[in-house]
Amino acid sequence: MDTSAGNTNLKSQYAAQITADLERNSAEHERLSSEITALQQELSALENNRALLLSMRQALGDEAAGDVPENTDVSSSENGSSAARKSASLPAARKPKKNTSTTTGRRKGAEPVRSRPKQARKAGAPTLRALIRDDLAQHGEPRSATEVTAALTQAFPEREIKATVVRSTLESLVAKGEAHRTKQKRAVFYSTAAPQAAADAGEPAED
Repeated sequence: MDTSAGNTNLKSQYAAQITADLERNSAEHERLSSEITALQQELSALENNRALLLSMRQALGDEAAGDVPENTDVSSSENGSSAARKSASLPAARKPKKNTSTTTGRRKGAEPVRSRPKQARKAGAPTLRALIRDDLAQHGEPRSATEVTAALTQAFPEREIKATVVRSTLESLVAKGEAHRTKQKRAVFYSTAAPQAAADAGEPAED
């Protein structure tokens, strides 16, 4: 009993699988048949067009109709390649010229600005340190950084003289022993460093 039931189950499974395979086969057959029919229609249309084109070609002349497209394609491709080469080579040749012109232009524009102060110094223009030292020597009495700045600005209006720069220069002169610094309450005054005054003013100048 068990073997007969097992056989029937196997037969039913095989039958179901075969039925499913047949359905897939028929569906694939229909799909391919429809595609073949469509391809045949396209093929026939192409053959008709080919026959029409051949008849028109014969009417125009085989040699003229066959040679014109080939020559035009070759000439156009050659002209296009040569034009592309020319267009590709021209920008490469122009770029360095523009770069060199811009760089040289910038250098030329920058060189005169840097050379002006050098020319002024070569011509014998006094430095700020020398001007401050001369101002202290001319007045003799102790002077503040504000007074020195005002005097130099009035004497040399073409030069931009700042009080902070004058004060730092005075402190540098004091550090090098070329000037003396004295304090009166909150004010600071500077004077020249004479040989005799250096011995007298050495103690109050120390901080």
